[in-house]
Amino acid sequence: MRQGFFITVEGGEGVGKTTFVKSFCDALSKSLDPTGTAVVQTREPGGTPVANSIRAIFANPPPGETLIPETEAMLVMAARAQHVAHLIRPALERGAVVICDRYVDSTMVYQGAVGGLDRVWLESSNRFATKGLVPDLTFLLDCPVEISSQRSEVRSRVGQAEDGAQRYDAGSKDQHETIRAGFLDCARRAPARFVVLDATKNPDALTADALAALRLRAPGITPGTLGGRPT
Repeated sequence: MRQGFFITVEGGEGVGKTTFVKSFCDALSKSLDPTGTAVVQTREPGGTPVANSIRAIFANPPPGETLIPETEAMLVMAARAQHVAHLIRPALERGAVVICDRYVDSTMVYQGAVGGLDRVWLESSNRFATKGLVPDLTFLLDCPVEISSQRSEVRSRVGQAEDGAQRYDAGSKDQHETIRAGFLDCARRAPARFVVLDATKNPDALTADALAALRLRAPGITPGTLGGRPT
């Protein structure tokens, strides 16, 4: 039986997800009983050897052959199925807090809102791939496109863009507005699950906001209490 707590982090390009996830995981690990709850950090697509191999195709398809949205979606679903079965569910069953950089909402936005794939099909495919595993809490990092685009340009210049991110960074302003609107729509559809964070804040302030939201949404996550191991 599932005992842990599943957190996902979503947002468009340049909102600072990578920095936030590391900072939040570090801060949460320090706040938990080191002999009790573990914090497991992961990402999508990826997370297991098979899922990472699929990510490599998704992120860097062979030259001269772009991925159509249908292919992207099915690659992501295949990687997600492996990820959930071999990493996320086992960690939750051990009582861990799992923090995942991107999950089903990213598919709804990138392959749905941007790629034009049918929402009902994507929702059904996500349920199939995850066997119905829904996050307990989702942090959406949100900021104006003008700010996120500037950040994306900087990380591209210094060579810090994640594999595959360049093709999204290079999208038009309208595409980035569509991505932002798509994530905000996901938050409106599931208000009990989402916490929208102001990604214009510095990393420390953003992490503090997330920890405060976590304490409010899940007061049971305190040292030694998660996963059925009260101290």
